[in-house]
Amino acid sequence: MKLSRIASAVATAAIAPAVLLAPSAFAAEASAAMVTKPAAPTVPVTDPVDNGQQQGKPGEGPQAAKDRAAIQALLADPATGPGVREAAEKALKGTPEDMRKFLDVEWGKQQLEDDRMLVAQITEAGGPAVRKAGNAALAVNTIEALSEFLRNGQHIARFEDDKGELARMLPGAGKAVTEAVNKLLGSGKREEVREFVQTGQHKARAEDDRVALQGMLKDAGPGLKEGIVKLLEKNPTPAELRTFITTTQHTLRDDDNAVLISAMVKGAGPELKKAALAALKGTPADRIEFLKNGQHTARAKDKAAGDSGKDAKAGTEDGDKNGGKDSSTKSAADTGSQTGTGNAGKATAPGSSGPLASTGANAQLAVAAGAGAAALGAGSGLLYAGRRRRAATKG
Repeated sequence: MKLSRIASAVATAAIAPAVLLAPSAFAAEASAAMVTKPAAPTVPVTDPVDNGQQQGKPGEGPQAAKDRAAIQALLADPATGPGVREAAEKALKGTPEDMRKFLDVEWGKQQLEDDRMLVAQITEAGGPAVRKAGNAALAVNTIEALSEFLRNGQHIARFEDDKGELARMLPGAGKAVTEAVNKLLGSGKREEVREFVQTGQHKARAEDDRVALQGMLKDAGPGLKEGIVKLLEKNPTPAELRTFITTTQHTLRDDDNAVLISAMVKGAGPELKKAALAALKGTPADRIEFLKNGQHTARAKDKAAGDSGKDAKAGTEDGDKNGGKDSSTKSAADTGSQTGTGNAGKATAPGSSGPLASTGANAQLAVAAGAGAAALGAGSGLLYAGRRRRAATKG
């Protein structure tokens, strides 16, 4: 490869560091700039990196001194890849002929390999459009094709992938996320879209999560309410808010459901007691189903069997207070809280779309409603009494 064919300044084109997702140290370095081969005569005779070599050696001619300076400048460039760097250091330790061979032959060969490595890393970490463009460059397998991908192609393709990610955030998103996404899809620049996908979405979603938590407080059970208050008092991070919305709230709802079911057992009819104990031994989904349907089916069986004694009467009265007709099912969208149906929603937040979860307040309120609602009509006093009884039993 002749110098005149690839002459240009070292580090001629920037590759945005934040965009490159490749994990290796070389990928991080190469993200700063694209290395192209400079013409040896234009490289200043400087020695920014001491590799145990002098810029010139006694007896070296003018061309050898220029070649040595060009190689030393290449080693000083942080974007120089490992293959080029190793070959350059070896050439500096050799003869003038070795340095000239490196500049004429080895440099281009090693640059091609380094570029292939970097393109492969970006391609593997990228979205569909990035993978398509990267694989096309790798198939051509020339310095020109690989360099074009690193300078321009990857950014154009990533913009396409980012806009697709924005669209996936919209279903079920809260107000803050929805407004930001719609604005970016309408007139957002490539850098703005990239920043939102990487960091901005988490800030907007944290705002929506706070709104969702405030909405849960109104009808939350004592355990869930306590958890929300403690979380908000500690000025949580976006990640902590997201974890509570997607995971913690469902654990607390199940605890409240278990306390409520335990309160029903005392004085219940035989069928209701049997179903309640089975629900307590089962899964969170079993407890949701019991509060939503099972308790009413069991009460009907007790009534049909003519069990009108003290136990059946007490069980019925207790059940009516704790999830019967007075705490009947409400729409998840209307309540955003616990209802007579139990914690009946899904345990995953809507709007999620892969590695970058995309959920919002409206959907989260639906999650809070459908995903959990326990019949807590007996009031906090009865629920805490049941919890203490359960704790005493465990003790």
